[in-house]
Amino acid sequence: MAAAGGGESAVASEAGALRALSTQLDATLVQLLVELEQLEGKRVALNARVEEGWFSLSKTRYAMGAKAVSPLQYSSSMTPFFRVCTSEPEPGRPEFEVIFTGTGSPKDGRPQESQGVSDYGEPESESQSPVLRRRPQPQGSPLQPTPPTPAAATSPERDPLTWFGILVPQSLRQAQGSFRAALLVAGEIAALQSRIEWGRAQIQALLQEKQKLLDQLKVA
Repeated sequence: MAAAGGGESAVASEAGALRALSTQLDATLVQLLVELEQLEGKRVALNARVEEGWFSLSKTRYAMGAKAVSPLQYSSSMTPFFRVCTSEPEPGRPEFEVIFTGTGSPKDGRPQESQGVSDYGEPESESQSPVLRRRPQPQGSPLQPTPPTPAAATSPERDPLTWFGILVPQSLRQAQGSFRAALLVAGEIAALQSRIEWGRAQIQALLQEKQKLLDQLKVA
């Protein structure tokens, strides 16, 4: 009788574990389906942003000329405005995040050189007007504009839009914004794909564990 009671308790314990495992499996599967739907939406958004960027860039080349908007205008020294950060909250589950590291926000296309400069080249405080000042000139001498330093003219951190001129068409700014948005969406897609692969691996592991419990219940 004691052996029978022990066997029944073991079966009940395995049945409870099976129910808990099935619940976890269902929740993981639902989460996977939600992430797959999100991935499809992100891919559509990415394609739309890229198409918008190329369309705006085509409008700019039509307005300024093909030679005025080409790789020939690229700066000789560049620094990326975006970087990809990776983390691993759980073993085998990498996460990706695209971070904007340039001046201003991704929606702000103003170059860094637009910040104010004081009399002796020091940055102005926020209370001062963001205009360029000149050194005091001797009385009677004509005012001479201060030429930009070579370092400022070729700064790799300046807005890439300045490669194509000072007053660029609005379509070029729109193209820049579209491609920046596409980069951020691409980072979200990479993170979603990583979570989906991890979710698929979890479902496979849970299915194997569930099959083992079913086999044990059949033997019992």
